[in-house]
Amino acid sequence: MGDVSTSELPVLTGTQVTVLSSESVGDDFTLYVRVPPEAAANPDATYPVIYALDGDHTFPMMCSIVTELGWSGAVPPSIVVGIGYGTLDLENGNHRSRDLSPQPYGNEPQSGGGPKFHQFLLTEAIPFIEERYPADPEKRYLFGHSLGGLFALYTYSKSGDDFQGIVAGSPFLAGQLDLLSDTASGADARVCRLFIVTGDEEDAVYFLNDLKPLEAKLSGGWAKPGSFEIKVLPGFDHFTMVAPSISMGLKSVFAQSKQ
Repeated sequence: MGDVSTSELPVLTGTQVTVLSSESVGDDFTLYVRVPPEAAANPDATYPVIYALDGDHTFPMMCSIVTELGWSGAVPPSIVVGIGYGTLDLENGNHRSRDLSPQPYGNEPQSGGGPKFHQFLLTEAIPFIEERYPADPEKRYLFGHSLGGLFALYTYSKSGDDFQGIVAGSPFLAGQLDLLSDTASGADARVCRLFIVTGDEEDAVYFLNDLKPLEAKLSGGWAKPGSFEIKVLPGFDHFTMVAPSISMGLKSVFAQSKQ
């Protein structure tokens, strides 16, 4: 079997692809946008928007799962936005380690750019989408996995109520709780719906050991009672967790939003 390509991206019919230059980060981002087919017959309607981090590979999966959850009635017609780089190559253009980490970590010299990326998300990417697409600004959702899951939690702690629901799949937690606590301190309990899910076969140091302390912080004042859910799935490792994170997470946060 040959090497897995790091440059060829999946293609979806009906996807609109835009390159957005960010003043906050000082770099370009690729936005993948899919408007629900229902919008063509309802020009005055607005729709929830689901923002998928690591959009270069999560966007196609997200679109498929949103369609299937729509068939079951678990998720309404929604706009899906993948935020990426136009490449999967971590050595040549994909800067997820820089943008999705709220503080430096490990041996990643460019890590710690999360605050700038957070500013890009809220002040550049979201306004761009809401100005050009039939987006409901009261129904924003955010999904991230791994470092993206950490960034989703950082966004929850920093400005969670800018979103109605946030899904953190397999969030990278090692050494992050103090920063998340500092970011969350002083704010009222968040009403944003939060779903956190991790596989029991993932590396315990990075993904499992801090789940209980995180749950204690959420219960201790970060979150409005009943607004969050944490699950550990048996039989899943870090890479097989992406799809169930999306499907279970969206089903949870959209169901809670109806309450």
